[in-house]
Amino acid sequence: MSRAPAVRRPAPDRPTPARRPGPSRQAPREPIDARTVRSALGLLREPFWARIAVAVVLLSVAFFFLGRWQLHRHQGKAARIDLINANYDATPVTLDRVLPTPASPLPADREWTQVRVDGMYETDHRILVRNRPLNAEYGFEVVVPLRLPSGAALLVDRGWIPAGERFVVPDSVPAPPGGTVSAVVRLRPGEPPLDRTPPPGQELRIDLGRMAASAGGTVYRGAYGVLAGETPAPAVAPTPLPRPDEDLGPHLAYAVQWWIGDVAAYVLLAYYALQEARDRRAGVVRGSKGRTAAAAAPPPDGTAAPAEPAAVDAARVDAGRVEPTPAEAEPAPGPPRRRPGRWRLGGGHDGPTDEEWEDAAGG
Repeated sequence: MSRAPAVRRPAPDRPTPARRPGPSRQAPREPIDARTVRSALGLLREPFWARIAVAVVLLSVAFFFLGRWQLHRHQGKAARIDLINANYDATPVTLDRVLPTPASPLPADREWTQVRVDGMYETDHRILVRNRPLNAEYGFEVVVPLRLPSGAALLVDRGWIPAGERFVVPDSVPAPPGGTVSAVVRLRPGEPPLDRTPPPGQELRIDLGRMAASAGGTVYRGAYGVLAGETPAPAVAPTPLPRPDEDLGPHLAYAVQWWIGDVAAYVLLAYYALQEARDRRAGVVRGSKGRTAAAAAPPPDGTAAPAEPAAVDAARVDAGRVEPTPAEAEPAPGPPRRRPGRWRLGGGHDGPTDEEWEDAAGG
């Protein structure tokens, strides 16, 4: 006996899930007005928003002082550059016009001033200052006392020499000219000392107190001179030190960035507070899966609100239109549903036969 061809079972109709609406679909936000602003200010009485406001204030204070610190660095560099431009190439003056006595401190506005001095170098008290970079190469600066006719000595930085192969001592140190020398130097204050012991004949900083003790006799302790030129000039001399760097750096831009962040912190706080106030006025409740407070509130007449089926949710709402649930809609005609039954001996679950499927399908 031939069997009828199998009939393809039609798939049951299923409702297309709707896109879950957001707060803007359920309740459009109202424009910002005075009432919204008052509501936003009222948020500061809530613990959560109060903590956020305190954090924003602390952050803005930190941003303000960071910007001020960068501005001070910019102003310090600008003042230093102005001082260099005013004194570096000015006409040399006598030493006593800047430093009346060997114990006189160097005035802050006279740094880099050129002075003309005459004297004799004391090569026996030469000092090498370690770890001095020049053009990305480390070396030494050569400091030699110049004994003046008055009997006092002025420490003169004659320039830079490379560290040499061993890097501990230079391969050679050019000797200064002998006899009386007329030199032009630029005055600079001494450097702060370090609590480390350098090798003999070397120093880590141009510490005028230590160098004066090493030179012996009366030594100017308020400043030392960076050599600009000398007569007679030696055949071999250290490399002259270059003009100081006059780059202002990015400090002013950093200050502006910190202060923009200071203002932006308050702007963001106000923006989110206003958005929260608008949402609350529109009835949007955070964490309610798209439902509004107005929909959850009881009717004004005091009657109990009808229970909403579980199926009537965000999946049934699309652009303001409510679709009937599958339970409410009339079922579409189709083949008989499979019913549970006992298992047949030949295997398989008890259910409609192929002939029953043909009859149900109209075949």
